[in-house]
Amino acid sequence: MHPDYKIYVRYDEATSVAELQARANEYEEIERQRRDARKTDHAETPKATVAAVYNKEECCWKCKQRGHTRFHCKRPAKKFYSQCGRDGVLTKDCHPPPGNAKQAGGPAAETSTPTSA
Repeated sequence: MHPDYKIYVRYDEATSVAELQARANEYEEIERQRRDARKTDHAETPKATVAAVYNKEECCWKCKQRGHTRFHCKRPAKKFYSQCGRDGVLTKDCHPPPGNAKQAGGPAAETSTPTSA
C-alpha cells in the first residue's frame, strides 16, 4: 500500500479487504480531482504580458531592439518615431509639437503674419 494511502485509510474501521480497496480507490479519485483543480487554477490565471515600452536611451535607433546601438545593428532598418515610439511612422511624418509651423514657415506662419495697412 502506498505510504500516502496509509494516512487516510483507517485500518480499524475496515471490515474487509474489499472495503479497504474501496477506500483506496476513493482516495485516488480525490487526488485526481485535486490535480485537475490545480490544473484549472493555473489555466484560469494567465500571466500578464507586458509590452516593452520604447526607451530611446536603451533601444537601437535603427531596428528598435534592445541591447545594442545602431552602429552595431545587423538587422534591417525599421520605420518608427523615436519620440513617441509609434511603428511605421517617421519623425517628419508624426504630429509636430505646437508652434513648429511658425518657425518652419509653413501655412500657419503665412496666416499669422501681421499685415501692415
